[in-house]
Amino acid sequence: MKNEESLIMENESGEYVMITDEKGKEHPFEVVLRVPFEEKEYAIMHPLDKYPGLDEDSCAIFELVQAPGSDTATLIPEMDDDILDSVYALYVEWATDMERREAAKAAGCSGHCAGCTGCDGVSEDEE
Repeated sequence: MKNEESLIMENESGEYVMITDEKGKEHPFEVVLRVPFEEKEYAIMHPLDKYPGLDEDSCAIFELVQAPGSDTATLIPEMDDDILDSVYALYVEWATDMERREAAKAAGCSGHCAGCTGCDGVSEDEE
């Protein structure tokens, strides 16, 4: 992947961008999560169609450089393994928290935790 200047667009399911492959074909990528890390912002992106070099269930991590007030951003593919590992770990933490919240909602959780012992076994009043 190369650096890409892209328009960040929104639809009913969230943000997406079009990324051009090396043959000039555009591919839609969903912005799964924006992650601030070490004073930069990274975008975890999932291809919405087959992208050369990425497995179907893979994501790519880009540094997201966006001018304030602009819909255009420069996406720089992250190549540093330490940064990739750290940003991915933040993504896993977020995804795990989202799964926990969805499971709690499915079990009847209203999201009002005062006095509840359901999620962690400890109510906020006891903390």
